[in-house]
Amino acid sequence: MELRRQVLIKELEQQGFFLSLDSRLLSELTVSELERERVRLPELMEVQYAATEV
Repeated sequence: MELRRQVLIKELEQQGFFLSLDSRLLSELTVSELERERVRLPELMEVQYAATEV
């Protein structure tokens, strides 16, 4: 489980994310929270980017 957690943290950090949506450090999150953030953060950034283009 710890290996999965570290892989998720590394994936998010490589995408430029170092905090969760609620501003917690990625290292403070559980595996399930990290998996949720892995989906949410890129989607949120895409929505924000699209909103600035309009």
